[in-house]
Formats: sequence, structure tokens, C-alpha cells
Amino acid sequence: MPKSLLPCAARSSTTIGGPSQVSSEVVPNQGRVTIDTLPDDVLVQIFRFYRNHWEHGWHKLVCVCQRWRSIVFASPRHLNLRIEYRGKRPLSKMLDVWPVLPVAIPYSLNRFSSYWGNVASALESEHHRICYIHLSDIPTSQWKRFAAAMQKPFPELTYLRFRAEDNTVTSLPDSFLGGSAPLLRQLRLGNCPFPGIPKLLLSSNQLVVLGLWDIPDSGYISPQDLVTALSIMSKLESLGLGFRSPLYPAFTSTWRTYWPKSRLPFSINSM
Repeated sequence: MPKSLLPCAARSSTTIGGPSQVSSEVVPNQGRVTIDTLPDDVLVQIFRFYRNHWEHGWHKLVCVCQRWRSIVFASPRHLNLRIEYRGKRPLSKMLDVWPVLPVAIPYSLNRFSSYWGNVASALESEHHRICYIHLSDIPTSQWKRFAAAMQKPFPELTYLRFRAEDNTVTSLPDSFLGGSAPLLRQLRLGNCPFPGIPKLLLSSNQLVVLGLWDIPDSGYISPQDLVTALSIMSKLESLGLGFRSPLYPAFTSTWRTYWPKSRLPFSINSM
């Protein structure tokens, strides 16, 4: 790949003790490289670098010209293309504008936002392209609807971060995520009592990060069940557990550990 896509300017030469002298020779255009002459695979590498530094940069790339648009949409996995949905309008209208791409629902709402209804509708829909969900401080008034919407399988889901508002105590049902999440790589649940999580973990052998925080008494998980689930997670790198103190509910007792991919915690005495 060329180090620069722009032609080099004429260089100046300076003699010690004398004025600068610039060559009057005209630099020929021979050997000049423009971005249009680069092959598609080189452009993909440039686009990938751009995408890694500017998460939403691919939206600008597809507006440059038809060739760039075709190259970007022909490499969705290589460029990690995703449609980000923030609830400002129905999801179906947004999907009509873009090609078939994975859908991400990133955290951008506060508890008083008027968009919670649209986000809940997106989760309730039959769209199976949702790969990323990050929802925090889900209002108590919306909690039952969100919990119900998450009872079906999400076959493309790789990232889930789910946290209820502080005064929410309703447990998640055993059918959460349809009881199976084969592609899930990161799972973080906060203030979400989920006694049935060992069953879900048995189907989530792709997990790299697992975090369960603010677990109340109603979400108690036996150490034996948790260790059984962890024993099949050959890719797990990070585990975090936070149990809410029964004497001081505002405080959480946290236990966290990390281990190499190749070493499993078959016995955990700290739990």
C-alpha cells in the first residue's frame, strides 16, 4: 500500500549560511497515484482502518461514489457493518433504507425518554438481525414488556447488556432468550434476578465475558450450578459476580476473576 495518496511537493534545499533555494524544475505527473487506481482489496483495508477509528464512518464512505458504496456493502463482515437503532422511529422504516445488515441497539436512552416504546417494539418484532443490545436503567413501568420481549431466541445476538432500574425486582423468566444463546460472546446483567441463568449458560459456550451485578436474594444462584455451567466455557476470559448485601441494599459485594482461555475454574472456593 502506498504511504501517501497525494503527490509529493517539490523539496527545498538550504545551504548553510545562505538563503533557501527552491528548484524551478516542474515535478512530472508520472508515477502519481490517485485513490481511483487502487484495487478493491486495498480500498477495503483502508476502509477497515477508517471504520476502526470512526465507528459510524462507513455511512460517509457509501455516500462518496457508487464504487465505494458497492465495495463497502460487499464486505459487511470484514468492515463489521451494523445498523444502529436508537428508537427515534419504527425499526421497520429504518431497515427499508439500508441493505440487509446486522442491527445494534446501543444504550442512548434515559429513564424518561419517549423512545422506550419504539425500542420495545423492535425487540418484539420478528426481525432476527439484532446482534447487539445494550439497555440500562430500563424503567420499572416498561420492565415487564421488555422482559416478555426477550423471551424469544435472538439467533444473531453476540452482545447483551441488560440492566433494570434500581427499584425493579421482578425476576427474568427461565425462557429468557428462548433458553439458548449459541453465539453470545458477552453477557452482562445488572439488577436482573435470573435464577434460571445456569440453563442459559449451558448453551452459551462462546462466552468470553460474563458479568452478573447487583444480584438480589431472589436471583440466588447455587455455586454448584454455576461451576457446572462454567466448566464447559472454554473461551471464557472474564467473570464478575456482584451480590447485593441483605443488610445494606445500596452496597454490593463483588467478586471478580480472570483466567487464560485454556484454563477453566473447575472449583471456585471463593463463592
